[in-house]
Order: sequence, then structure tokens, then C-alpha cells
Amino acid sequence: MIGWLKNLLGGGAAVGRLSPAEAYEKAKTGALILDVRTPLERKEAKIPGSQSLPLDKLALEWEKLPRNKEIICQCRSGSRSASAARFLAGKGFQVYNLVGGLEAWKRHKLPVK
Repeated sequence: MIGWLKNLLGGGAAVGRLSPAEAYEKAKTGALILDVRTPLERKEAKIPGSQSLPLDKLALEWEKLPRNKEIICQCRSGSRSASAARFLAGKGFQVYNLVGGLEAWKRHKLPVK
């Protein structure tokens, strides 16, 4: 990760990890899937109903996120979203990381737009 971004986001708290199937079930019951990829990456494919907040904007815009929902952070492979999830957990959100990211989601044949 870019050094300045890592310093800005900090280490953060430990977070839970969800498989694609677990994340899909949580999303069906109201959890928010937060896509931290770039807008260009989202144009290629996205999880239906996911909300975009690129990782490089997270430290400035995290307060816009709903506190009354569980949040599942997602990126392409699960690495950037793990950083995002730790940052949000440190801010008091109930947050998880989607293990394997969108690539794992697609391998499990879950919906993609």
C-alpha cells in the first residue's frame, strides 16, 4: 500500500473475515457491501447493491457511512478491503472483510453486475 495512505489509515482494529457465501447472506439481511476499489475497477464489474468509497477517500469520507448497519469491505482480492475494514473497526463500526474479494465472489458464482 502507498506509504502515506497506510500512515493515514493507521493499523486499525482486528476485524472478522467472511467467505463470499457468508457475505452474500449478510447482505441479503441488510449489511452494506462497501467497495473500496477505484471507479475504473467498478466499471468492469461490481456486486449489485454495493456502495462505492475508494480506499484513497476513506479517511476523508468514513463519517458518511451508516452506523446502524454491518459493513462488509470488498476490493478485488481482499487486501485493500482488509485495510479499510481495520480502519472502520477502529472508528467503532461493526465491519468485516470479504476474504478473496470480488475474485472469490465470482468464483462462487454469486451475482455480479
